[in-house]
Amino acid sequence: MAIFQVFKSTTKNQYYYLLKATGNSQLILSCDGFSSKQMCLDGIEYVRKNAVEDESFKRQDSYLSFTFTIENDSQQTVAKSENYTSEPPREQIIELIKKDAGSAIIQDLT
Repeated sequence: MAIFQVFKSTTKNQYYYLLKATGNSQLILSCDGFSSKQMCLDGIEYVRKNAVEDESFKRQDSYLSFTFTIENDSQQTVAKSENYTSEPPREQIIELIKKDAGSAIIQDLT
């Protein structure tokens, strides 16, 4: 199970979300800042609807750096991963997102 946490930065005046595992609060996914709360919620909805498809994940590989992003139809990044030092942990997180993001609840911390 996972949970989206929505919050507003006090320094940048932007909205962000994190997707965390509910059991251990492990960070699964994050985003760049959005200028409005609605845009942030729209980003979450995009992830919920599209993360079930493997082609939604844009994987990037380099030496000891394995990451991924999820981009919307306009090629804007709506979600980004942590950096993993090998491919298997990244792929495990992608599978977790595919399984749990669609049913993850939203916790509004604003």
